[in-house]
Amino acid sequence: MHLRTSYLYVFLGACFICTFAACREQTPENVEAAIIEVKELRDYDSLIGKNDLLLGVPVRIRHGHTSGHLFIQDAAHLAVIELDEQSNEVRRYGSRGRGPGEIQSLDDFFISAEHLFIVDGSRFLIHKYSRNDGQFISSLNYGELLMEGNNSSERGLPPTPRAPLTSNNNRPFVTYNETVLLPAQTGGEYLYRVVTFEGEKMAHIGEIPDGYIDFINDEEIRQSLKNNRVPAHEMALAFPVNDLTNLNKIFIVYSAIPKIARYNLHGSKIWERSITPTPELDSLMIDLGNVLQNRPNQRVSLLPVKKYMAGRSSPDGDVYLFTYTNMDTPHTPRRPMWIHQFDSGGILMHRYKIISDVDMFYYPGIDFNKRRIFAPSFNESDIRIYAF
Repeated sequence: MHLRTSYLYVFLGACFICTFAACREQTPENVEAAIIEVKELRDYDSLIGKNDLLLGVPVRIRHGHTSGHLFIQDAAHLAVIELDEQSNEVRRYGSRGRGPGEIQSLDDFFISAEHLFIVDGSRFLIHKYSRNDGQFISSLNYGELLMEGNNSSERGLPPTPRAPLTSNNNRPFVTYNETVLLPAQTGGEYLYRVVTFEGEKMAHIGEIPDGYIDFINDEEIRQSLKNNRVPAHEMALAFPVNDLTNLNKIFIVYSAIPKIARYNLHGSKIWERSITPTPELDSLMIDLGNVLQNRPNQRVSLLPVKKYMAGRSSPDGDVYLFTYTNMDTPHTPRRPMWIHQFDSGGILMHRYKIISDVDMFYYPGIDFNKRRIFAPSFNESDIRIYAF
């Protein structure tokens, strides 16, 4: 009897130790994330199914919160298509060519109240068009500004981390009040250089994270990934998100760390916050370590750390960030796209999980008034509409 009692005490003690250890490993941030309910988005309507609209390959979608119009980047037609609230085509911006306002590479686009901007990354140009009639107005040659702003001019233009359709990091960005943010991390002490559309210098935005190194060798990258750490050269990957509550402010999202900060466009940081860990982000990091465990000779250049890919802001000041899905990372399981909603102070509020039988491009548009998400299917002409 005494022996059984001893075994029982040993068993209960072991359980207590395990439970205590588990509680210590689970940080307050993890507990906070665990209690945020996940809302699954399964049912959808098809934008193309209801209309005769002919799209090639829709990639990025933006919703005009004042007009209610939808703007679609069509990679096949090298144009941005504007649709009204009945999904009728209003106009197209840009076309293939080398003349004024024509495009060789449609990397991204941005809208303001009066204009639409298209980034032609192959020629380092940002084209400006009128939203009244779609006509081309002028271009900004940002390549010259990148060369001028690079502290190590002998290096030439800063390298782009990934192809423009599969990465949003450290690329030109035009704010809703038509201020231009140009990537400036290479050889510098900041992430973005702020200029007017005429090229006039305004400020620097975005601090380089502690521990960032602009180059590390493949073995250092492998060791970081095997230990589920972000390699030092990817710590400065970031993208801006408009702040619709104040057009003189901007959110900067560090996509790999991850972290979110709010700045004004004069360069002053208002606040900065590390983003709450979640299982869906942790799993993406674990995937890369598993690849190297199972395939030691895998090229590490094909395994960049991607957690958040893009973001949209609501007129109320909330920020919605879209996660990566492993769609172009080899030998990793396909992951659903998640949308994390943060309040204006960077606190995680809601988690949405899109359940889909196909990969989704992670640049959806959001209609905040009607609570709809417009998500393009990867390499297909379909755009799905999810209510949330």
